[in-house]
Amino acid sequence: QDNPAENQDDAAELRKMIVTESWKMIVTDIEGHGVKFFMRIFEIAPPALQLFSFRDVADPEKSPQLKAHASVVMRTVGEAVAGLSDVQSLIPVLQNLGAGHAKYGVQPEHFPIVGQALLWTLEQGLGGAGAWTPEVKDAWTKTYATVQSVMEPALAAEIQKSGEKKAAAEAAASASA
Repeated sequence: QDNPAENQDDAAELRKMIVTESWKMIVTDIEGHGVKFFMRIFEIAPPALQLFSFRDVADPEKSPQLKAHASVVMRTVGEAVAGLSDVQSLIPVLQNLGAGHAKYGVQPEHFPIVGQALLWTLEQGLGGAGAWTPEVKDAWTKTYATVQSVMEPALAAEIQKSGEKKAAAEAAASASA
């Protein structure tokens, strides 16, 4: 009789392999895919542009700041893909990444937008080669859901912590006034 735990492990291994192999096609144009990714975020959620230093640039798509940031973000996705082989080491990295975004005004409700934009970008990058299959979409969807499940609570906790610090500072300031 099949052991359900073994089947889950096998499914996770297969997802990891699919994500890793498909990422190799994306990595050939990190900057280009990164720019598409961010432009898709801004298309889905135009106010998101206000979170970035290049918000006042006439044509963000051609902005050197966007290109640089997009490259960093996509390289970070690549590091996460590489880290799938050691998830226990990846978790604290993702938690720090999630918490670190609180200072930029990122909110938990931004995660589904980012996920949607990432999947769209992957579909654009892999579809032309016929590599965006239902299995690849499923593997990336589940992988992003896992990443989100680690990063989002870390972001929310950091937002709450910084809100508590701000409230304490305001209370101290009004007490000494």
